[in-house]
Amino acid sequence: MTRRVIITRTIVLPAATLFLLVVCGGFVSESMPQNMIRGKVRAADGTTVNNAIVELRIGGGGMISQKVTHNDGDFAFNGLASGEYEVAVTVAGFEPAAQTVRFTENDRMNFMEVVSVEIMIRAKPDPNAFLSPPGVSFVQEVPKAARSSYEKGVGKLKEGKPDEGVALLREAIAGFNDYFDAHFSLAKELFRQGKDAEALEELERARQINDRQDAVFFLFGMVMLKQQKFVIAEYAFREALRLNPNNVGSRFYHGVALIEIAGRSKDQTQSVSDLTEAEKELNRAYDMSERKLSAVFYQRARICERRGDNAGAARELENYLKADPDAKNAAQIREKITKLRSRR
Repeated sequence: MTRRVIITRTIVLPAATLFLLVVCGGFVSESMPQNMIRGKVRAADGTTVNNAIVELRIGGGGMISQKVTHNDGDFAFNGLASGEYEVAVTVAGFEPAAQTVRFTENDRMNFMEVVSVEIMIRAKPDPNAFLSPPGVSFVQEVPKAARSSYEKGVGKLKEGKPDEGVALLREAIAGFNDYFDAHFSLAKELFRQGKDAEALEELERARQINDRQDAVFFLFGMVMLKQQKFVIAEYAFREALRLNPNNVGSRFYHGVALIEIAGRSKDQTQSVSDLTEAEKELNRAYDMSERKLSAVFYQRARICERRGDNAGAARELENYLKADPDAKNAAQIREKITKLRSRR
């Protein structure tokens, strides 16, 4: 009777931790490869990732098999011959990752080698993260019950339970009508749900309580942009910048509002002035973001096109795709570049 021998080896590698479990089986056929790669995909915070695409490639060659992770990020490839393989993982929103795997035992020795791979993937940096709304910094003495309802409401919103969250925020306001944070948080959620009129009511109440908070004017500007009331939006972002000149989002969207106004102006001199100011604002936003805000390229392309500089617009759009190759509108951008290049 053949004895079963289990040998465990652990190797720490930069992309993943590799555990090798080698099992000796005396009745494995020489003609049928029995090696296996099994593994798990995790995000940087340790959570497992399902629906990731895992490709098995011959070392230095093409793909030979593909799996999709399931059951807590698991995947497996069976029936493999000895040799070197590459396991590559891709999933939307994360940087691609790859790990080299080598089977150390020869097929003729009738060993079955099982290689367990744990691959960590890291979220892609969001080039437009600087456009998030500014935070609030307004301290109030709030009754304990109202604060409890507010904190629970914010928690429900984070859990993806908007109805419960909104109900709790309204409960907090009922308990303390001058609750700035509750009015403002409710306005943000109502705006997210497309309930602009209700959002504006809550924003106005928040402004009455505290008219020195740039976040209120920023969100008001976003509602006005959505409703294509660009002159009012420009005013709102200008007020937000007066209160907080260092907010990248307010600077960026102020430029966007100026572009929209310039495109609708019948006064050519004023239109030129607005585009010049918009370009300055966008450049400031880009510098303040440490040159990471890719959306600036797209908006500068719009300025170039309005000025009749099609070549400049095409260059800006190309820079936009270089900075954000996975942009949702990448296909349309490429078509636009082709059209701009074809114009004389």
